[in-house]
Amino acid sequence: MLDKRLSAPTLSAVVAEWMTGFSLASVPQAVLENTRLRILDVIGVMIASCRLDVVSAARRAVAESDGAGGQAFSLMDAAPTTPANAAFLNGIMSGVLEFDDTHIQSNIHPTGVVLSALLPECERLGLSGKDLLEAVLVGSELLCRLGMISPVRMHEVGFHPSSVYGVFGAVWGLARVRRFSIEQTKHAIGTAASLSAGSIASFEDGTSTKTLHVGMAASAAIRAIALAGQGISGPHPVFEGKFGWFKSHVQSGTEFRFAALTDELGERWEVLNIASKAHPCAYTMIPFIAATIALRETHSVRPQDVDVIYCDIMPRSFATVCEPVEEKRRPKTSWHGRISLQHTVAEALVRGHMDKHAYAPESLIDPVVNTIADKVVHRPDPVAAADISRSRASVSIRLKDGRELTHTIDDMPGTRRNPIPREGYLQKFLANIDGVISKAVGEELATALLRLEELDDVGATFRGLRV
Repeated sequence: MLDKRLSAPTLSAVVAEWMTGFSLASVPQAVLENTRLRILDVIGVMIASCRLDVVSAARRAVAESDGAGGQAFSLMDAAPTTPANAAFLNGIMSGVLEFDDTHIQSNIHPTGVVLSALLPECERLGLSGKDLLEAVLVGSELLCRLGMISPVRMHEVGFHPSSVYGVFGAVWGLARVRRFSIEQTKHAIGTAASLSAGSIASFEDGTSTKTLHVGMAASAAIRAIALAGQGISGPHPVFEGKFGWFKSHVQSGTEFRFAALTDELGERWEVLNIASKAHPCAYTMIPFIAATIALRETHSVRPQDVDVIYCDIMPRSFATVCEPVEEKRRPKTSWHGRISLQHTVAEALVRGHMDKHAYAPESLIDPVVNTIADKVVHRPDPVAAADISRSRASVSIRLKDGRELTHTIDDMPGTRRNPIPREGYLQKFLANIDGVISKAVGEELATALLRLEELDDVGATFRGLRV
């Protein structure tokens, strides 16, 4: 039954009722394919990231703080740990390269946080590929919708949206595989609100904490589910109530669009607006990379020929990826570079490609790249500002001979209006696993993930990856 203490069912109750009755049989094939490809994509990103220093350091920190042993495993690690710690490590691997996917309108990276929590739980419970597919779809759909409630961009109030919203999406996914009742799901979501955090202070100095956020959210979701499973209650009007999450986290007089969470739920699929990333950086940068490389290739632009590069970008992105200008021209760390328009455009022009090896320490100090970064000027783009559901970029390069070359991208590769084909996902996956696992193992894994519903034991698919 729905919540009797209120005159109308809470948002949490409506969503929980939909989730418990959900079936893949009612889902369009395009949505299922989208979900399979997103899972393939993020698994490839996790594999690409598994040997990075921050991931290794996080493994050591987990062992130091919680000790060894447990009943769960992170994707690429043979050492057993707790489900929460496995989710934490998975989440770091999914997010540290900024190579996962993004829901453009909300700025949330949905698949990574939901999948990171689900992988150890599905293996621990011996669940099927269909179970995983259902839960990733449910969790990411609801997560995207949740992020559309507030017209205020979470970055603008100091929060990282993938982290503060992400815990809820992971809880919904976990509640699905745990077969939670409506009441249990409401309690878990209520508790998740008190575990929702993620400061963007690291945006200022490039320190590592931001790269941990997806893992923190996935780990918190495991804990919220465990608490609800033991009968610990959580607030039901957690989103729209007098002391609801949006009022506490946004703290403004804005009108929240609570209906965005439930309108046409199960009929209109917001996951189709999740974009895979063609390059490992903040999604705002990706159309600028595409435009810059197009100019480089079409007109054979050489760094020494460049006088100035104008980048037209929506003003709401100035504070996160364009300013302070001197800081953005000389990012302090690899991650810092991934949110710098100036460095990103410069590296794209000089290198001509931006794959998992981009933003290497040597690129940050390359004098040619730095010289070009000093020539990048950002300008407000009213067209982009008028429609935040799209991902527009316009790059104009003025050459020293007086010519000005312009290329505009209306929608970045990977979006619904400019989709990446299945083959593109496979190419990205194989490029990401290169040097980590063999191509033969990778191809076998990709084949399995693209027929996920046929797998009786999804955990068995990943066990051979552990080292």
